[in-house]
Amino acid sequence: MDNTVDAKTVKSWISDDDEIAFIDVREIGQHAEGHPFFSISIPFSTFEINIERLLPNKNVRLVLFDDNNGISELAYKQAKALGYSKILILKEGVKGWLGAKFKLFDGINVPSKSFGELVEHKFRTPSITPKELLQKQNKKEDIIILDGRPFEEYNKMSIPESICCPNAEIPYKISSIIKSPKTDIIINCAGRTRSIIGAQTLINFGIKNKVYALENGTQGWVLSDLKLENNKTNFLDITPKDKEKEKLKSEISNLLDKNHIKVIDLPKVKDLIEDETRSTYIFNVKTNLSPIKSVTGIRNVPGGQLVQATDNYVGVLKSRIILFDEGDLVRAGTTALWLKKMNFECYVFRGIETEINTLNIKNYIKLKNISVTHISLNDIKTSDTGIIFDIRKSIDYCKLRLKNSIWLNRSVLKQNISNLIKNIIIVFDDIYKVSLIVKDLKEIYPEIQIKVYHWNKEEIFKYPECLDQNIIQLDKKFIDFNFHTYMRHEGNKDHARQYLKWEIDLLDKMDKQEINFFKIGNINAES
Repeated sequence: MDNTVDAKTVKSWISDDDEIAFIDVREIGQHAEGHPFFSISIPFSTFEINIERLLPNKNVRLVLFDDNNGISELAYKQAKALGYSKILILKEGVKGWLGAKFKLFDGINVPSKSFGELVEHKFRTPSITPKELLQKQNKKEDIIILDGRPFEEYNKMSIPESICCPNAEIPYKISSIIKSPKTDIIINCAGRTRSIIGAQTLINFGIKNKVYALENGTQGWVLSDLKLENNKTNFLDITPKDKEKEKLKSEISNLLDKNHIKVIDLPKVKDLIEDETRSTYIFNVKTNLSPIKSVTGIRNVPGGQLVQATDNYVGVLKSRIILFDEGDLVRAGTTALWLKKMNFECYVFRGIETEINTLNIKNYIKLKNISVTHISLNDIKTSDTGIIFDIRKSIDYCKLRLKNSIWLNRSVLKQNISNLIKNIIIVFDDIYKVSLIVKDLKEIYPEIQIKVYHWNKEEIFKYPECLDQNIIQLDKKFIDFNFHTYMRHEGNKDHARQYLKWEIDLLDKMDKQEINFFKIGNINAES
């Protein structure tokens, strides 16, 4: 039976009423070089680890593609084994997509980045240049600069005098710090998307102050020959008073009602999650600085991140998303308003996480334990144990590795290992990834002898004679590395310019279908 589908059919499915998961099984470096606009990256090297988390409904319409090199067939086999029932492979992969006269987009998180540009274009979100902001700072004007990124990004580099307040937290906390309607509010991120969405969120929420997105964020600041600060810890750790919370709750409830987004209770959440006809995701969108993991298995994804990198968390177009916070509804509500405009069916849960720990939230990683022999670095040093392959991320391998080891990715097993090789050692730092490779090798070469070494930073430096510390230059053979303007956050101005131009140019590259897929509508109500 033919399990392929042509590009024109897939393109038409993106615009129909049914869910679709359009999955690029190439590695992230290949994906970033060029992929269909709405495709989601699930590299074959981690396919079984991530597919059930990103595609929770086994009945979803699923299309896989590659470089027409057989990787889709391998992924098809694994998806079938996991219970997915409606799987097809794009004919000729990306070549077939181009052959149908459709475009490929470089970079990552393309739909979210494009959505940010559409929002700015539609609502004419006010912006301020770095030089204009610096003038306000020098004149000691009444301003506040809020950095809409997560704390880790803010801590690494930030605008002078800025305060970290991740995007979804801004409308929740702003009234606690803004005491005058004359205070100007500037929202920044590293580039454009979160600055635009953060600023427009406040405007949509009805704040009376002037609000601006910092043009091009921290990258624009550097390109204006201004200095960033490092290691800042100025996080806006504040909670509105109860009276203010009720006011905010009333305001967001009004916006949700206007946009036909339902606020639901626990039984409704349960019904949605158990509906096997749809893909349903549930996220806690409050910013959580604590490393403590959720006891329910529900992912904590700050609202701003969920909007600006949606395809990292949601693998199905037109699917359902349930959001919740601490019961204030503001953080979940503002996130839902944006995600609905991105063409998702959104709901806001009125309760908190402790109320939903009775739900059957799946733990999606269910890889079987593979029987392998674990060895120490001393074992490798003192015996002739075979060829050494290293399956860690290429960027880590290029910095430091065992002598004579060869970098290996699951997608290129057959090119690197022949049936003449009888004994191998695999160096790993991820038990799930090594399990997948060992399973594949046992299927392809049943007689091969495999031993594994778990990379141990403390141990390796006890055996310097085993280490190769010469830096290897990254190049395109390292297909797991995203080369797309990757040095922009390391002070490389050329990469920063290229990245910002890439974001701005996305709108001109999109076709009508890609633009009309989003439901931008009006500011305060769905069109």
